Order: sequence, then C-alpha cells, then structure tokens
Amino acid sequence: MHYFRGKADWIVRGLPTEPAPPLSERMRALPYFINNLAPEVRAAWIRCSNRSIVRETMRDDLARLNPDDALPAAPLDVPTPRAVVLNTDGVLLGAIDKPDSAPRARDTMNPSPQTIRPDMTPQLAAELLESNPYLLITTEHGKYLGRYLPPRA
Repeated sequence: MHYFRGKADWIVRGLPTEPAPPLSERMRALPYFINNLAPEVRAAWIRCSNRSIVRETMRDDLARLNPDDALPAAPLDVPTPRAVVLNTDGVLLGAIDKPDSAPRARDTMNPSPQTIRPDMTPQLAAELLESNPYLLITTEHGKYLGRYLPPRA
C-alpha cells in the first residue's frame, strides 16, 4: 500500500504506527497535515506567492545504491547521509547514515529518513533540521530528488 500524503499526515490522522506516537508528535505534524488538505489550493498559492521553496537549494550529490549493493568505501568528509538506497523506480527506501561493516546497503540503511517535499518553505525545513541531521527531498510518490541544503546566511 502507498500512502501518498506522507508520514506526518498519517500520524496526525491517528493511523497505526509502531510505536504509537505521543500526542506531542502528532501536534508537531499538524502544519504538514494542513498543507495536505487542499493540495490544489496549496499549489496555486505557491505559484502565485512566488515564495522561496527548498527545491531552490537542494543538491543531488549523494551516492545512489540498490538494496543489495555493497557499501562503497568513503572518506570521512562525505556528507551525511553518505548515500541513499533506492529501488529500481527511484523510490527512496532508506539512507546510509554512517560507515558500517555490513555487506549490503539494506543491512545498514536507516529505513525511515526524514523526507520533505520540494515545495516546502525553508522556514519549515529549518524547523525540521532542529531535530533531524538531514532532510531528503522526495516527490509525493516517494521518488528521490535530492537533499536539502539550507541557504547560506
């Protein structure tokens, strides 16, 4: 099953998760849920308002791995995450956060990295970065687009 509105929408609606999220996490996801209520209105507003969006600063510079690929050796200065794990359709399955001696990408990947949509505002992304080491940008169907880089001050 695919739930195209995203994890925040799923959590706010009270749908089953393991473990069940506390009320504070459901409340923190509320702004993302509201954005999903009327996607057409939201898309029109984004176009008309000419607002800044995360797509403008994203970078597609991470190694792309299949789940059964061996982990490549990487120098210490590689960004976090080191790589993304994608299926054959380009859908994000996970991210390689740190070096590991596991034989395959599937054995060491983080299966639930924080993802955002390309039309999110940098302000909302900055709030998410306070509690996440990185943000990966995907389409509403989960296809990987790149990683979010905050604008330089």
